[in-house]
Amino acid sequence: MSIQEEMYKAIETEIDKTVEAGKEKVIVNNDKAKKVARMLTELSVSKSDADSLVNDYISRIKNICKS
Repeated sequence: MSIQEEMYKAIETEIDKTVEAGKEKVIVNNDKAKKVARMLTELSVSKSDADSLVNDYISRIKNICKS
């Protein structure tokens, strides 16, 4: 499975958890959404980085969403 697929699954899981917990928001913060999009487009695709990247990027996305 490619790193992109792993990242998508991790993001999809976080989205599902957010919706299940009733913490989803209807309003989108454009600046935060753009930060996440930029971060994901800069994602390394080295297979050796896969495990650490998944955890790192989920953590960074959570921090962006909390600020």
